[in-house]
Amino acid sequence: MNQQITYKYSKIDLEQFAMFEENYDAAVNEVKFQTDIQFSFDKGNNVLCSKIIITASQVEKPVLKACLCSYFEIEPESVKNLLQDEKIVFNPFLLVQFSSLCYGSMRGVIYTKTIGSPLNSFILPPIYLDKVIDKAFVVS
Repeated sequence: MNQQITYKYSKIDLEQFAMFEENYDAAVNEVKFQTDIQFSFDKGNNVLCSKIIITASQVEKPVLKACLCSYFEIEPESVKNLLQDEKIVFNPFLLVQFSSLCYGSMRGVIYTKTIGSPLNSFILPPIYLDKVIDKAFVVS
């Protein structure tokens, strides 16, 4: 079920950004990216947070780590529409939407923050978040 909700993208917060250029080896072509996705919800303010944590590594050594949070203010009426058995249920379709916006922002952050460094050649690869996020986020 694809629920329609009204929300506002209210804030982006870069919680962590670190480059480990000493671990970077220009002779190694492969860079592996690990992506972690987390969600939280502030019931008092109707704000959903989508957190993306990216770790880029070469030969098992981290070369970059970033954590970005995107905050979305959900309209109170929309929150009511998400209620199921007195719990707020964000279905995977909605979570994919929120995390996609955050992931795209992360791509821009990495590009901007690495300008002038050898890590600027890294491009955060596309990811099919609908293949990753397959469970609802339930708030009691």
